[in-house]
Amino acid sequence: MAPCVACRTCRSCYDGDPCHTKDSAWAWIVCLAASMNLAFTVGLIYSFGVLLPVFMDYFKENRERTAWIGSLSIALCLGSGPFVGSLVNRFGCRTVSITGCLTCALSLTVASFANDLIILYLCYGVLGAGASCVFLSGFEIVRKCFDKRRSIALGITSAGQGIGTMALSQVLQSLVNALSWRNSLRIVAGALALNSFFGLLYDSKMYTTSNNEMLSREEVGERPTSKRFTFHWSVWKVPGFLLLTIGFFFVMFGRSVVYVHLVKYSEDRGMSLDASSRLILFMGINIVLGRFACGFLCSYKRLDNWCIYQALLLVNGVSTMLLTLAQNYEAFVAYSVVFGFCDGAWATVNNIQALTCVDHLRAASAFGFILLAGFVSSMVGPPLSGLAADKLGSYGPAFHMTGGAFVVASLIPFVLRCKKSSDEEDAEHAQEPEYQSDNEVGMDGPLKITQNSNDSKTTAVHDHTLFVSTI
Repeated sequence: MAPCVACRTCRSCYDGDPCHTKDSAWAWIVCLAASMNLAFTVGLIYSFGVLLPVFMDYFKENRERTAWIGSLSIALCLGSGPFVGSLVNRFGCRTVSITGCLTCALSLTVASFANDLIILYLCYGVLGAGASCVFLSGFEIVRKCFDKRRSIALGITSAGQGIGTMALSQVLQSLVNALSWRNSLRIVAGALALNSFFGLLYDSKMYTTSNNEMLSREEVGERPTSKRFTFHWSVWKVPGFLLLTIGFFFVMFGRSVVYVHLVKYSEDRGMSLDASSRLILFMGINIVLGRFACGFLCSYKRLDNWCIYQALLLVNGVSTMLLTLAQNYEAFVAYSVVFGFCDGAWATVNNIQALTCVDHLRAASAFGFILLAGFVSSMVGPPLSGLAADKLGSYGPAFHMTGGAFVVASLIPFVLRCKKSSDEEDAEHAQEPEYQSDNEVGMDGPLKITQNSNDSKTTAVHDHTLFVSTI
């Protein structure tokens, strides 16, 4: 059946199956659905700090062993990225999203019956993998739903994590106080099961209302999307990608420690558990604000994205080390506000740099490798910090180490600047001009395409690239 191009509503017909138009009201509904999915899954993972003191008290365990629960969920959410990307390409966003939500619900249900930490390790690990399914499928379907307003839509979707962290931290604390942690997990599991219905709104067949833009892939010479997730090892030759990967390793070490241990650290300093859990609320609000604010900053051409990247990490590093001097609740609130804003802003600029340091053909592979680097450090960070706090009797050294990781990450881009300066000096002394080939990638910029390049090379890969926002 031919596509119904005369219909200007959000539904049309193509091969007998319903589809929707891009940038329509339906597309915005899908965007909100994806944002809600991220709020309930990724937001739940980053709210674990509220449950850390509860689990420590119930199981009579130390910080190190209990922190493995939260670190495994964060790590597997990142480490599952390449595999989940393959699932999205093979089975579609709708199937992967619904499966991810139901997996999260099942894992929390099983966790509510746990009598030892080993079961919680396994369940929260599965929770992280399920959240990764929801995360990647949500961003991919939003990318497909928009052309003109894609950046805004992706920003709204990524804000779901901050909103979820802000809301679920308070919901979990209230449920634990009123009921028990077991019943709280069961209630959240039921909410996640209901949340899976948002995945039914995901429709991979999106068409614009323009007659010319509704041509088939074959008519525009576009290559079919591969059903396999291809690893492009050549990305490791790109200096900008290398620096982002190394920086992401240190940043995720620090981020995981803050999200898992901040509430317990505040409680150890004499604050009540309810007041300490509100720190996650303040952090979540400012994460959302930071994501949007940095989006506007990065749109100014006069501002260098690498400078913004370094400044945000330096502020987080210094503020985290200064937190060890905090003596009252107001100081912890101030830290949560500053850290939350800078962390949200960093996620935006890091995402932009990751998407532009290589060409679109290798963007998905580049993201997979970057996420794997974060998988290692986020899994080790919270238990190592918990071990340091247990052995030394204070979180002070652990947060000094965490702040140092942020500072190291902020200094890494200087390597790229030194290399660029060296290359520019060599170019000035060169006898002959150097020409960049069609497939060469710059150190910190996107692929340079000559006028003789076929446009289909740059557009053919859009259906394969996963536009993800760093967790």
